[in-house]
Amino acid sequence: MKRHLPVRLLACAALAGSASLAAVAIPGGVASASPLTVSCTHLTGTATSQTLSGCTGGGAIAADAGVSPAHGTNVVSTKTVTWGSGKTSKTTYTYTGVTNNCPALSGYTKDLKEHETGHVNTGTAGGTAVGMRGGAFSGYACVYKLTAAPHTLKIVNDGNFTV
Repeated sequence: MKRHLPVRLLACAALAGSASLAAVAIPGGVASASPLTVSCTHLTGTATSQTLSGCTGGGAIAADAGVSPAHGTNVVSTKTVTWGSGKTSKTTYTYTGVTNNCPALSGYTKDLKEHETGHVNTGTAGGTAVGMRGGAFSGYACVYKLTAAPHTLKIVNDGNFTV
């Protein structure tokens, strides 16, 4: 029996090594899991900045967008959403004009409707809301123009907005 002791020790070491490798492999699997997103019921603002609110979903946690219902502000020039948690999501998106079936808004004329599609960037370019990196960015925005001077624009969502 003592002759087989080294073989048993090697087998135990091999099993322990496999367990160590499995433990290392698990975080990689978690990192490649689907990104967290939120679905926001309200988006309103101007051509330069919009407020998102009523946001719920997997990303509505303290480590990302903030606890549900989360909220944030999207700055158009930098395409950055700063969440109520203080975390950020840096996005890439484009606009496509669609049929303007937006509802009437008192004091404003319907200017256009756009479908915004894109994603939250990946890696450090995606901001500090790490769990939301690589997630979708999509929604429909109605653009209204104030009837009276100075004819400023108002942006309002038509349906939920996903970040």
